[in-house]
Amino acid sequence: MTSSARVCHLSTVHNPRDNRVFRKECASLAQAGVDIWFIGAQEGEEIVAGVHVVGVGEATGRVDRLTRRQFRAWRALDRISPDVVHVHDPELIPMVLAWRRLRGRAAVYDAHEDLIGQIEGKEYLADWVKPVARLAARGVIGAADRFFDGIVASTPTVLSFYHNPNRAVVRNYPLLTDYPQGADAAKKDGQAVYAGMLSAGRQVDRMFEMIEQVPGSHLTVAGEPDPEVKHFFQDLRPEQRVEWLGRIPGEEVPRVLAESRVGIAFFKPLKNYQEALPTKLFEYMAAGIPFISTDLPFLVDLFEGKDCGVFVDTSQGAEAAAEALRALLADPDRCAEMGANGRRAIEEEFSFEAEFPNLKAVEGGAVKREGTVLVGD
Repeated sequence: MTSSARVCHLSTVHNPRDNRVFRKECASLAQAGVDIWFIGAQEGEEIVAGVHVVGVGEATGRVDRLTRRQFRAWRALDRISPDVVHVHDPELIPMVLAWRRLRGRAAVYDAHEDLIGQIEGKEYLADWVKPVARLAARGVIGAADRFFDGIVASTPTVLSFYHNPNRAVVRNYPLLTDYPQGADAAKKDGQAVYAGMLSAGRQVDRMFEMIEQVPGSHLTVAGEPDPEVKHFFQDLRPEQRVEWLGRIPGEEVPRVLAESRVGIAFFKPLKNYQEALPTKLFEYMAAGIPFISTDLPFLVDLFEGKDCGVFVDTSQGAEAAAEALRALLADPDRCAEMGANGRRAIEEEFSFEAEFPNLKAVEGGAVKREGTVLVGD
């Protein structure tokens, strides 16, 4: 006879209903029968989709996030007493490492991105700060790799930085259940869409330039801008033909995508993007719409032969992207064909449901308490 382990996912940074952290990982674990808890940046307690949610409040700033929110997270961990703590924020690694050692429990780190590589793309960081930040990042993820009981990574490239014996890739592909077949919304003529993080590295400037060059088009944007691109979304004028929705709940994203004709994803050729798996591309495919993406070699190779999107050079300007958008908007039948190809690829290769066993394997392998497994008898 075995008992069920208690697993607690922890983030004081991510949105409490973050797609990867909550809706894909936590809710899927609950559906599989795991005793799953989530400590996050909200107030109060509730049960959502079978997940026990405990709030530690939203931080008022970086100092508050590194002090009071971590203290509250420690107290919440003591009250919940999980067998496995699954950490999503690198800044929480030292605190959880101490809690793990003192309480004799297990910890897993979820590496969403190449933490070291992404520092180079943070244009709001001064040049002299970046080497210090990279050094700190190496120390933090090195501690997780050496002392934690498991590592989950969003791509094989990110996983290659870790050597923990209990590690696996859990790609951030869409949940098929979020994009049911036959749920298409009425298309809005001329609408391109972008849903995701907004930064200089994701070439917000190219999106605006592209729309300006294609009469009759308009762009809907869902996401929270980084400081260096916030000015693009302040005082938007009607003639720019850009609608900014801000950050929207994950469950609303499929509807916004389904209403659109084309999805957009541009990237500077930064190290952090060279072998990344942009979640937005797969979400566009799941919604049955084609994409226009920067022609990073890794992405071109990944989607070779699938005929579900158009790759263009955005390094020098938006002209090629504008031409691709103009052609797709002028040919709805071609858009529908490419969208159907993308949807089929999601069903056959790129769903989170296919990644979920890897998540269970790492968390199950991290459990230390004798007679305890991820899901008991």
